[in-house]
Order: sequence, then structure tokens, then C-alpha cells
Amino acid sequence: MPAVVVLENVSKHYTTVKGHEVQAVRNVSLSVQPGETVAIVGPSGCGKSTLLRLIAGVEGPSGGSIRRETAGGHFIVGYVFQDSSLMRWRTVYDNIKLPLEVVKKRDLGNVDRLIDLIGMKGFERSYPIELSGGMQRRVSIARAFVHEPSIVLMDEPFTGVDELTKEALQHELGNLIRTLHVTALLVTHDIEEAVFLSDRIFVMSPRPGAIVEEVPVNLPSARDPSVRSSLEFFAAASKVRAKLLELHAMRVDAAT
Repeated sequence: MPAVVVLENVSKHYTTVKGHEVQAVRNVSLSVQPGETVAIVGPSGCGKSTLLRLIAGVEGPSGGSIRRETAGGHFIVGYVFQDSSLMRWRTVYDNIKLPLEVVKKRDLGNVDRLIDLIGMKGFERSYPIELSGGMQRRVSIARAFVHEPSIVLMDEPFTGVDELTKEALQHELGNLIRTLHVTALLVTHDIEEAVFLSDRIFVMSPRPGAIVEEVPVNLPSARDPSVRSSLEFFAAASKVRAKLLELHAMRVDAAT
């Protein structure tokens, strides 16, 4: 099967209000295969979120090309933001079904299924203000999956969540991705999160961001919290961390 998304030598630059040109990413090439979860890690400001916007089609590249595999002529994106971004005047049910309204799908069966999968049954008519932070994250994740997207893009989905809740949410998200056979691309600063959720990890350099390492994650597709103590988990996390430390040291040396 063809890749869901292919980036070939993609670059993106911006012009500031003062007329200065800023290059966010440079010559990025990567692909995401059907049913695969790929993670991108790198220092702050290296262009990780820019890549998500480019893949989503919110922005266009300054150079290179992006190829998207369409289903029925449409490339549909699910997006999980850094905060829950729920509409406070809509219930749990209505927040989750919002993408169906946008793409004009009338079958609401997925809403009920996802409410059940994320453990929110009984909270369908609750409003965001009535939910805990973890519950709000579950709703925002379900909303990204409800319209059967071609790919789910996740931008630091668990920022600001306490460690125990974050690990529980990561486990639930991994189960959801596998249950629904979803293709996903995750941007994160959290190395352990990247290893736990992904099949491959791309490490980016400081701005202008470029892919400097690809790390395979040799773990079984079905993962529970116990894999975090495995040698394979430690090996993948150590390789990513070593590369990030190497990049940090190079940056410090260049600044001195």
C-alpha cells in the first residue's frame, strides 16, 4: 500500500513583520505508512509543529513536495492540540461529533463507540467545565478520531498533565490507535512518550529543523505499561536521548 504521507526535501521559511526571513525547517524527507504511528522529537523551536501544519495543508511548503494519499478523493486530518481546545458551550457528545458536522457525515455511530472506548459513558451530556483535565484530554482525542481521518496529527497532546495521568492517557491512546487501525504522527518533547506510542522516531536538529536520525522502536504492537521496563524500550529511549544530547552540545559549542 502507498504511504499515507510523503515529504520530499520540504523546507519552510517565514518573513517576519520586520522583514527578516526565518527558516523553520530545511530539506525534511519522511513518510508515514498506513497503520503506522511515527513520532517526531527535537528541541523547542525546531519546526516540529510547522511540519504538522504543512502535512495538514494549513500552510504550504516553501520548497520540496508533500504527497498525500487520498481516500475517495479526500485527505482527512484529525488533529489533537496541545490543550484540549473543547468548546465550552458544547457537551461531551457535541464536542466529539463536531468534525462530523464539518465533513458533513450523518452517521453518528462513531460518537457513541468512541465515548465507550475512552471510558466516558455516562458523561455524554456533561460540559467541559464539569470534567477533569484528563477527561477533557480524552474528549479531545476522541474528537480527532471520530470522522475516520486519513491521519491523526498530535501536537504535544499531554502537555501540562501530571505524570501518572499522562501515562494512563498514553496507554489509552495507544489502545485506541490499534483498535481503530489509525495512522498517526506525534510531535512531542517526551522521549518515553515517543517510544511508548510509536513504531519509528525521527529526531530533528535545532532550527532550521532537519531530520538527523531515524530510530526504529522494536516493541510489540500491543503495549502495556510493563514495556517501559524492557531492554528494548530502554535501548530506543537511550538512542534518542543520546542524539538530542549530542545536538545540544553542538549548539552550546557553536554559541561559545
